[in-house]
Amino acid sequence: MTPTSAAALSRPTPPWLFLFLDLPFGAAVGYAMIAMPFWLRHGGVPLDQVGAISAAVFAPHAFKILWIPVLDIGSFKRAWYLAMTAATAALLVAASLVPDPLRNLGLYTTLVMLAQATATTAHAANNALMAITTRLEDKGKAGGFSMASNVGGTGLLGALALWVSELVSPRVGGMVLAVVVVASAALALRVVEPRRVDAAVARAGSVARALGVHLWEMLKDLGRTIRSREGFTGLVICLVPVGCGALTNIFAGMAPDYGASARTVGIVNGLGGGVTGAAGSLVGGYLADRMNRRFAYAIAGGVTALAALAMLLAPLTPTTYAWGTLAYSFASGIAFATWAGMVLELIGHTAATTTKYALFNAASNLAISYVTWLDGWAAGAPLFPAGLEGSRGSLAMDVLLTFIGIAVLLVMVAVVRRRGAAVPATGSAGTSP
Repeated sequence: MTPTSAAALSRPTPPWLFLFLDLPFGAAVGYAMIAMPFWLRHGGVPLDQVGAISAAVFAPHAFKILWIPVLDIGSFKRAWYLAMTAATAALLVAASLVPDPLRNLGLYTTLVMLAQATATTAHAANNALMAITTRLEDKGKAGGFSMASNVGGTGLLGALALWVSELVSPRVGGMVLAVVVVASAALALRVVEPRRVDAAVARAGSVARALGVHLWEMLKDLGRTIRSREGFTGLVICLVPVGCGALTNIFAGMAPDYGASARTVGIVNGLGGGVTGAAGSLVGGYLADRMNRRFAYAIAGGVTALAALAMLLAPLTPTTYAWGTLAYSFASGIAFATWAGMVLELIGHTAATTTKYALFNAASNLAISYVTWLDGWAAGAPLFPAGLEGSRGSLAMDVLLTFIGIAVLLVMVAVVRRRGAAVPATGSAGTSP
């Protein structure tokens, strides 16, 4: 772990603070994921067009790796966070003030998409602040609180926008979320960001040379992490299907097989999913600080597989759909929090802290994407025995992939430990798997 400044050591950020600092991200995503599609469909916009708008709106989350490295230039991560959350609030207000969004879809879509760009940039800065301002023994709790805010905030704040829109208007619903963004982000003023100055950068002699040296140091830091035992195995862990929680992306589409009503789907995937996901994240954060964080992530993946297996063995009824979805959401929260604790421990405070977190996050999102596709594909593929089609096929595939991923992870840990015992590893910050 790279040493931090005396100020950071004397005033580490308390983990609970990240329960609030990630709410701006949840508010922006909840607005675009829950509130916006509902308002557009309610206004008569065809479903295919709503899908196209949503795809455009969420594009910044896929392409953020192109600009996130800028946040690693200098010790200004808190400033980036405050500036980007302020921009997010302003863009949510601007989108809410668009006169008749249905007649100005281009402008409305652009504003919401820009709000996603600023929110995901602030989210990256917040992740870096977690890595460099929390104590090593608190990384799991910090990740747990952050994921509780992320997972729970998306559902709860999206539901809040809808509730306010029903009581008053959609315009006021968006403005309420903007107030939440500003109020929660203001707590970042309590964060003391350590100053990191590389000796080579300090000797550069000019701003242009210093920038070039810093960019080169970032590339070397990223390369060292990927080549190191800890970094390489960390990437593998992110890429294998261990704690993806992919079924949460298709549970709504599974509802007809269980005879679940629209009200049931809304409750268990919205408000209920937000609460159980947040609770699971807090449990996962606690677990990650009590044991090896990589093993904690493997255990959490096993819990998600058991939740899916229990749902697979139960009858196709609305009751099964309700408790199965909520149990899986709770288990996924545990997995996301243990993953965050693992990555925060790995990346340390180095030249490319923000970029490294974004890299591991991208690897994890890739795993979520391919597992989601395979889970959906299994619903109609003649892969499993009779009786395991439709939703049961998706559940079976998720269980199978998770246990395969855990097996790969455990084999890799055993091999790396055996080799590490013979040849001591050197490299980037982190603990051995």
